[in-house]
Amino acid sequence: MTGSSRRRLARTVGLPDWVLRSGDAMVPSNSLLRLWELVEHTLDDSHVALRVGQMNTLGHFGLHDYLFSTASTLGEGLALSEQHASLVTTNVGFAVSDESEGEAIADVQLRNGQGRGRQLATQFALAAVVARARYATGRDVHPVRIRLRQRAPRHRDRFVEVFGTRRVDFDAPTDQITFRTADLALPLRTADPALAEILRRCAESLPPPRRLDFTWSSQVHYALIELLGDGRVTIDRAARYLATSRRSLQRRLADEGTTWTRELDRARSAVVEHRFDTSPSDTLTSLARRIGYADTGALRRARQRWTTRT
Repeated sequence: MTGSSRRRLARTVGLPDWVLRSGDAMVPSNSLLRLWELVEHTLDDSHVALRVGQMNTLGHFGLHDYLFSTASTLGEGLALSEQHASLVTTNVGFAVSDESEGEAIADVQLRNGQGRGRQLATQFALAAVVARARYATGRDVHPVRIRLRQRAPRHRDRFVEVFGTRRVDFDAPTDQITFRTADLALPLRTADPALAEILRRCAESLPPPRRLDFTWSSQVHYALIELLGDGRVTIDRAARYLATSRRSLQRRLADEGTTWTRELDRARSAVVEHRFDTSPSDTLTSLARRIGYADTGALRRARQRWTTRT
């Protein structure tokens, strides 16, 4: 996926460009689940979450990854991952729920979110755990069993290939992964006890990651900033851009105490002030046309209204 495609998808769910360059911002859960859905649709790849999960070796999640990799054993690394999960997410829980002599069952729980986005996020989480275990131990670790709440797909071969077990059950009451307890005792080839202690103290002293709170009105705002200047902007066009319906968009804006007309006016104001700051040579005629006004008189009246409101 190209950089422009990633930026377009991010803006579709209301994320500004700087989020793609940030290493310490936590994306809202609803935005992340929606991104999974949009990525699947854009790439036309129903297994995209499994494929991305397989790429999760080390380094993508910063300190959280290195807390895991410097642990002595796979079991200890997974326990540290669960203990410090808030470094990367507040929506996914991973904890051993039952342990017998030969097996250890871990539940993977998404606290918020439903639908296809939830299914994809769960697939990614489980595939990422397995990929990380294999990389850190240097062994072909594969779970005993995978259980998924989602309905069974037409073909399950890809799931069997990714997880290395034919015991992949669908329509389960919960999302689970079962490891052999012997595998949890495997030493990590990346273990570093001295560094592990330093990283643990560091993790305990860090402030929580910045969380981004993007409402539907903010998603509409970023969408309009993108759309203004590229033809006439209507609520139907904005709804299509945000992959929702006109009625749903109106209802969500109303729930936040605003309206389509108010958000369009706010976006026009932001575009005009930005253009005056960065391109003072623009004529009023071209600027009025860019943001969808019929003439310069309408733009002048709008600017007077914005100034009075401010």
